Amino acid sequence: MKTYLTLLFRWLIVGCLLLSGQAVAQQSDNEYGTYTNPVIWSDFPDNDVIRVGDMYYMVATTMYYFPGVPLLQSRDLVNWEYVANTVPRLDVHPAYNLQGGARYGHGQWASSLRYHHGRFYVLFMTLDEGGFLCTAEKAEGPWTLQRLPKAYYDAGLFFDDDGRRYIVHGYSKLSVTAVDEQLAPLGPDSVIVAKGQRPGLEGSHVYKINGFYYLFATYGGPDGYQVALRSKSIYGPYEEKIVLRDDMNLTGMGVHQGALVETQTGEWWSIIFQDRGGVGRVPTLQPVTWVDGWPLLGENGRAVVTHKKPDVGRSWPVRPLPTSDEFNQPTLGLQWAWNHNPDPAGWSLTQRPGFLRLTSTQRADSLKVARNTLTQRMFGPYSVATVALQVGGMQDGDVSGLAVFQNPYAYVAVTREWGRYQLVMMQQGRRLDSVRLDGPHTVYLQARANTTTDMATFAYSLDNRQFRALGAALSMKFSLKMFTGNRFALFHHSTRQPGGYVDIDWFRMTTRQGPPNRFAANSRIEAEFYDERHGADTGWSQDVPGEKNQDITQISNGGWLAFHQVDFGKGGRQMQVRVAALQPGATIEVYQGGLDSAPIGRLAVSSTGGWKQYQTLTTPLPKLTGKQKIFLKFIGGEGELLRLNWLSFADSPR
Repeated sequence: MKTYLTLLFRWLIVGCLLLSGQAVAQQSDNEYGTYTNPVIWSDFPDNDVIRVGDMYYMVATTMYYFPGVPLLQSRDLVNWEYVANTVPRLDVHPAYNLQGGARYGHGQWASSLRYHHGRFYVLFMTLDEGGFLCTAEKAEGPWTLQRLPKAYYDAGLFFDDDGRRYIVHGYSKLSVTAVDEQLAPLGPDSVIVAKGQRPGLEGSHVYKINGFYYLFATYGGPDGYQVALRSKSIYGPYEEKIVLRDDMNLTGMGVHQGALVETQTGEWWSIIFQDRGGVGRVPTLQPVTWVDGWPLLGENGRAVVTHKKPDVGRSWPVRPLPTSDEFNQPTLGLQWAWNHNPDPAGWSLTQRPGFLRLTSTQRADSLKVARNTLTQRMFGPYSVATVALQVGGMQDGDVSGLAVFQNPYAYVAVTREWGRYQLVMMQQGRRLDSVRLDGPHTVYLQARANTTTDMATFAYSLDNRQFRALGAALSMKFSLKMFTGNRFALFHHSTRQPGGYVDIDWFRMTTRQGPPNRFAANSRIEAEFYDERHGADTGWSQDVPGEKNQDITQISNGGWLAFHQVDFGKGGRQMQVRVAALQPGATIEVYQGGLDSAPIGRLAVSSTGGWKQYQTLTTPLPKLTGKQKIFLKFIGGEGELLRLNWLSFADSPR
């Protein structure tokens, strides 16, 4: 058992890590009055958001992970923190315990969040068990869960001015149902949208603004887009308008499905997600402008990347979400969730204080059917997870490790057979590599996830200093069979007899730290990480075959990109760009601070012979120091001028 002094020392170390920013998630706040999307670069989809007084609340989907249905709060719509997981567990079918089946791709579905007469409401459904309602007087709980007599698909709960309650729901065909205080239907569903622009209209949220009823809904899918429908009556007829159709800075991935909210100062905003591949579906924050009674998102029809923060009456400090855990508290942090309902007999934070103990309670042949797998979301643009594992309590047939969990999944783990220990790297149940251990050491396991390339790698160490790669890289996917983003997962299960255990000393995750639009000038800056764009788009790069990478494409005459905080440090005198071009004649002009001054550099772009051939161009610059706002402007003839993969700066020629 650890002594008090040991625990105190570890607590001080944790405090230092937190203060240094090494134990928290990435931030979207740029610390000078702007933010950069995504507002949380992690899997928080199907967003609904409300304001209660001066506090904003957001709910998201977690499906088969419990505790689930997280509620977050914010003072400024940019910096969010956990408040509660509104559903600790869902005991409505054995499959939620991984018994006789599973609920992968099912479970809790998109929620509707409302606050009415001093009470919070979270309405959701499951595809198999129907409708559910969570209520609480305080955001932190306690929350009460009740099963409803009817399921409402992608529900939008609405309390009208006259005291009546309605739910708008449906897929492709939308209906409205008048309900009582228990959300039981008072009559049959009334179809209000029989046929939309295309199949897949869903995710409805309902508002009443200036005498109009608005349905804020999406045409879903990776290429999804957002629409508003309005009527003078809740029962219609409704007219419809596209309010955002843009893929921001990830080609082919539309920004869609979210909610509207008004600030204390009268501004309107939308929290609305974007599919981001392996990391999942990430919330973005978009300004809303009312034009002719329609809520138009973004600016000039495009989703914003970097933008001025909402006016909420005052400024608030940066508050990144927690990630790391030393397991020194008697309860798990709100960032953790189990894969399906946990077995309480199989985990403990008190059997050995300062450690998380995982004990196998039933036999499992694979990770997907193993209970008590503890997970945490990864964050973009990269996350590195490391776990300290003490394996002396393992039995023959036990498997304990760290996974990147989706479909496919992969992990690095310790196994024990015939009293001997091995390190293994597995992918979808297939062993790709192994290393023998000479005893039950404390083992350090590591997974590195790059969410822009969707690649994850695995390593191990015996001293937490020198890590050795093990196995092959995992190509992370967002499979609809799972329907959640990839997560880091801590697990222990037995392929033979239950009863063995492992003690996890700590879990530490590091991600990008500091303002998201600050770039070291001498590093490679991927062009799609722009802050602003005009006259350009994104597309998949042909620079390195087989590599998931983007270019800035569709660059037209007069188009430009802005990078707000390029940090030149003590000096930079040269710029490099990586481009492809079909025709000669284009010029890239480099500006400092804005486009209304003279350019500080020019690069003439010759033909590379095709969009699959690239060249690296260099231009001298006047010496730049500190953090600068850099613009690239593109000048030339007709059509697409060039494609830009990356840019970089240096103090002297390379």
